[in-house]
Amino acid sequence: MSIDTESLASLMAEELTLAQTIFDLLTREKTALKDNDLPALQALRQQNASHLTELKRVAAQRLQWLRQHDLPHSAASLEHPLLAQAANVHRLWQALEAQYRSNQTLSQQLSEIVLTARQRTLQKLRILRGQQNDPHLYDGNGKASSLGKGQGYIQA
Repeated sequence: MSIDTESLASLMAEELTLAQTIFDLLTREKTALKDNDLPALQALRQQNASHLTELKRVAAQRLQWLRQHDLPHSAASLEHPLLAQAANVHRLWQALEAQYRSNQTLSQQLSEIVLTARQRTLQKLRILRGQQNDPHLYDGNGKASSLGKGQGYIQA
């Protein structure tokens, strides 16, 4: 039985290129978030969405190729005797695995940045709305709004 490793290598190379492009877009998104450049961020999100769709398509083709050849969808497939001889497939698999890990790490960083920005925005909105029991808000007399309206110690 013969396996066409070149078609697998071609799919993996295309997938790697797309994953690297997504990493570059995520890096630019991180910069746009830090610079508060919302128009650039919106354009990058649209580009990222289209590249993610393409990446899913190519990854599905790679998985289909593995399925057609009765190979597992993991690195264990590299142990197949005919794939074990294909050095380019091993190299691409390792590069693809490393790229996916890098993308995941960067994506987590972006999530943390967005969640932090969201929390800060919510805090600012609470302050602007003047919600009760906020120790940072003051009433018209200069007293903290969360303090009781009892008599001061001088009047007691």
